[in-house]
Amino acid sequence: MSDSRISNEFLIGSPTQDEEAAAEAQESNLSCRACKITGLTLLACLLILGQVVTAYFLLNQRNDITALQEQSDKIRREMTIIKAVSVPIQLEMPEDELNTLTDVISKVVSAEVPDQRNSSQTECQLEAAGSKPVQVPGFHPACDELGLYQVHQCYAGQCWCVKAANGEVIPGSVRKGQASCSPDGESVNSF
Repeated sequence: MSDSRISNEFLIGSPTQDEEAAAEAQESNLSCRACKITGLTLLACLLILGQVVTAYFLLNQRNDITALQEQSDKIRREMTIIKAVSVPIQLEMPEDELNTLTDVISKVVSAEVPDQRNSSQTECQLEAAGSKPVQVPGFHPACDELGLYQVHQCYAGQCWCVKAANGEVIPGSVRKGQASCSPDGESVNSF
């Protein structure tokens, strides 16, 4: 009997399976609640840290912006001083080029641009008259009596040989001063 009594006492005093399941559920709820609180706390900390980092970068950029504004103001002041002190510079130009430039300007000012080009004129004559644009501004080719290009052309102290038919420059013929050209326009200068 003593055995049955001991076994009955054990059964009476021992927790039932329902009580154990309820205890485990309560522990599970507590641990789940703790997880939620920990997660929310961690999220709040990350948000606060993000705000701190953003504020740090904004303050750091504000200093950079201030430095850039000061540098811009300094450059603006220096440019104002340079403009106030600037003096016109006199360009040196040889007299023959100055005369050529003056002639070109006077022709441009006094010339009337014709509405229609004279079809009886050659390309050389049109370029010489300023009616047709040339590759070098201000240059007017010399033409012969037939309206072809003269084989020897000069401008701004430079001379060269050209083909009489089309005015094409002979490669290697450009010289400072007079160039020696054959009647067909080929250069006879020695290299």
